[in-house]
Amino acid sequence: MTRTDPNDVPRPDAQLHFGVFFQGVNYWTIWSDPASGSQISPESYRRVAQTAERGLFDAFFLGEGLRLREVGGRVHELDVAGRPDAITQLAALAAVTDRIGLVSTTNTTYNEPADLARRLAGLDLLSDGRAGWNVVTTDNAWTGRTSAAAATSTTPTATGAPRRS
Repeated sequence: MTRTDPNDVPRPDAQLHFGVFFQGVNYWTIWSDPASGSQISPESYRRVAQTAERGLFDAFFLGEGLRLREVGGRVHELDVAGRPDAITQLAALAAVTDRIGLVSTTNTTYNEPADLARRLAGLDLLSDGRAGWNVVTTDNAWTGRTSAAAATSTTPTATGAPRRS
């Protein structure tokens, strides 16, 4: 067995960074115990973001909801009742947090580039430079059905898969 000389091993000056992704609305995050609290109330977002900040997490992620989910063949009522827009919710969290990064997981397939850039720039301004963007694309049919852009777009997805609408 060959031994590695410890002087030959690169020792980057790296740190481990943690982020929390708050689901917001999903059937598996809604608990039947009333003590668990609402998954869509502004208070829940504030509580989780401030807890993550106190725990020295680097980022708080929110994903956008581009489609209405179905549960048992019926539209999931919490989607209709008010899952907040991710960038709007993060802008509100900028007022009640000081250091944690505020990251929106936002889809490039169904957002207009100029509008998305404007919204992210607004978040960056309101958060004093703490905005982040987790870039995603999608080619799934259920999201495409809720977007007018899907019906007219011919741009391939990042994976090269054809769009389904």
